[in-house]
Amino acid sequence: MALTIKHLNDDASFLLTLEPLVSKSTPGPLPKPYRILLDPWITGPSKVFHSKISITTPKDPACVSSLLELPEPDLVIISQDKTDHCNEATLKQLPPTGTNTIILAEPASAKIIRGWKYFDRDRILTIPKWEDPRITGRQSVVRIPLPPFLGGEPGEITVAFIPQRRDIAGLHAAIAITYRPPLAPSFPLYPARGVHGLLTPPATPKSYGSQPHLRATYTEAGTGPPASGPVSGLIPPTPTSPTFPTSPGHFSLRSVRSAMSLSTTRQSCYSTASQAAPDRPLSIIFSPHGISYSSLHGYVTSHLISEAALPLTALLHCFDSVSNPWWLGGNILLGAPAGAETARKLGARAWFSAHDGDKKVKGVATNFLRTRRWRAEEVLGHLNSTDELGAVDMPSSPARSTLSRTSGKSQSATEVVALTTGEEVVLTNEGMWHVNSQA
Repeated sequence: MALTIKHLNDDASFLLTLEPLVSKSTPGPLPKPYRILLDPWITGPSKVFHSKISITTPKDPACVSSLLELPEPDLVIISQDKTDHCNEATLKQLPPTGTNTIILAEPASAKIIRGWKYFDRDRILTIPKWEDPRITGRQSVVRIPLPPFLGGEPGEITVAFIPQRRDIAGLHAAIAITYRPPLAPSFPLYPARGVHGLLTPPATPKSYGSQPHLRATYTEAGTGPPASGPVSGLIPPTPTSPTFPTSPGHFSLRSVRSAMSLSTTRQSCYSTASQAAPDRPLSIIFSPHGISYSSLHGYVTSHLISEAALPLTALLHCFDSVSNPWWLGGNILLGAPAGAETARKLGARAWFSAHDGDKKVKGVATNFLRTRRWRAEEVLGHLNSTDELGAVDMPSSPARSTLSRTSGKSQSATEVVALTTGEEVVLTNEGMWHVNSQA
């Protein structure tokens, strides 16, 4: 299966495209890509209470001037109620009626969006606060069924909202997503749209069928790993990725000319894998302001393991650390230290910078801001530092660590990526590369 990530602005707005890999001989119509829009902020400033207190404007424009320039999203997910995440002017670019798009928002944001009285109310759903099912006896994730292939089995997307404990400002939370694609009668082999279709998105949005029913599930908890304890031994190894032309853990997306250079390798891999097991579900954690790993641990050891969705496919998390005095909210962005712990313990294949772009910031509250910028190379160094972060919960395997030729120290296999506005990458089990690179 394939995950495409496009950075829409110089902040925390992303477009995710999820699609299965299927055999060319699969009968019946092929499933359409599933698109998820995260925290869209395309137009206007972001204010905190009043412009005299804090007002923020991106220095550079988004890659689109309207959400209507993008393919129609199946889901719009809002992670928090602040206006740089839940932006009224941007969201109102979407049609109020006659659309298949569902807005899935954390509780405070859902209340605000309903208060606009702009969208059909049945298109606005609340993501409940995630609670450990081994303690509560029920699950609190939103489950979205995906239509099956002819003669195959349906797929499923799950979405969870995980707030950090004792976070008075309500900034530190995560949206956690898993994707299990519909299965054809035989195991997936080829991209549903073919290699060329995958690498060259259509110029115009496609029409979409009826939106699958969404539900928040509250079912009796099944057996599973204990609510506490290390993840070590529970996370299976990641399939080996191809070697890219730069150092392990970090590469220049612009140095990869085109994914077409990998097409021969990919075809060979798929052609010889006809009897292999289907891909593991994809897993994504989106936490633009950062979240402590301890807040994610219960979700990881219950839901992600039960879904067989580890190692983590993609972490979208801030690099930079930003703080105010405690009486102005304290930590705003947790940055590299928190993200590195999560990436290491979940064996993340890729960590994408979120919420780290340059902005014009004014107001009384901004006079006290303290910012620590982390370059990608420094983030990578933090990932490799066992002294600062403690022991890794991932089991040792060639897929999870590589040997540095210069230092002899173990290095993280996580790719550290800071996408520019409009930049787009594709991840599959065969690797990660830039879409339509002009380099």
